Amino acid sequence: MNQLLTDLHNKRYRWAFHAKKEFLSHFVRLDVQKLEHYHPPQEISGSTNVDKESFQGLMNGLKLAEKMRRQENERHEKELEKLEQIIFEKKAQMDLKLNFFHMKNHECSSKIENYKEFSNSIKMIIEEMKRMDKDSFVKKFLKYDVNHKKASILNHNAIQLQITVEKKIENQLREIKERTNSLSLLKMVHLELPKLDPIPKIKQKIDSYWLKGRYDKAFHRLSNEATVWVEAMHQAYQNVLEVYLNEAADICHQLANEVEALERTKEETVSTLQNELNEMEEKRNCLRIEYAKVDEMWERDCEHARQLPSYFIKHWLLYKEELQHQFLSENPQERWAAAQYLQLLQQDGENIIESMNI
Repeated sequence: MNQLLTDLHNKRYRWAFHAKKEFLSHFVRLDVQKLEHYHPPQEISGSTNVDKESFQGLMNGLKLAEKMRRQENERHEKELEKLEQIIFEKKAQMDLKLNFFHMKNHECSSKIENYKEFSNSIKMIIEEMKRMDKDSFVKKFLKYDVNHKKASILNHNAIQLQITVEKKIENQLREIKERTNSLSLLKMVHLELPKLDPIPKIKQKIDSYWLKGRYDKAFHRLSNEATVWVEAMHQAYQNVLEVYLNEAADICHQLANEVEALERTKEETVSTLQNELNEMEEKRNCLRIEYAKVDEMWERDCEHARQLPSYFIKHWLLYKEELQHQFLSENPQERWAAAQYLQLLQQDGENIIESMNI
């Protein structure tokens, strides 16, 4: 009889500690060591002093889970905010780089376009000189006039032809120099009118020609010399212009190489920044998924904490069933002992379970 009572006494609160152990084992996120007054489940002896205060700390489970959930969510939000700021700055950096490359590309392209326009204008001048009918041009100035057969008239006309050609070239050179102010053609500052000997004058003591044959001879000789002079002037002028055409072409080629190098640098830079941005965005997305799962676990823990009384009711009923089974024993001593501890179990259940107002 004494051994039976001793066993029942030792098992009096075992149901409650089994409930506590099972309850704590079902938390998925909460650190149960942080529960107030929590101690690992242990075997209960007859000398153990147990009352509702022994399980009071378990009722802090919901508050602690909600608190820890809130703190962890706040920490996760700060981490995501930092990551979002990094992503924002990375996008801003990419925009700045793209704007920089766009500006440099536009700058180089504009320079190339300016040099091409400049080169085309010079090519038009050269082409115009090549297309010119030199004989017809000279005849506009050196006009054959048998009514005024004078050397002074022929010389004057030759001078006018020379002045006209030089004046036209001077005007073109002035326009070209004005355009080169915005171009980096250093040689252009040395661009000057070619210095050629003037058209040879007709030299004779008597100004008038009495004989038509002599006038014809002098006229044709001067016409030929004027044509040669125009061709020489145009050739010298063309040689000067071609120097700068070549220089402009070289600069265009250099600028084109710069554009290609700039495009390569742009692609490499943007690719690197895009990869970094993709990594940051992927990390952010992964963290969002991870944090959502963590929050789901906290939700499960909060819901689990609300079920605290059900664990004690479950194990209380299991122990009650065990005592009821013992109460049906044929041994009167066992029935009496079971009846006594059924009454104690009722008191313990009311004392412990009803105090758990979750």
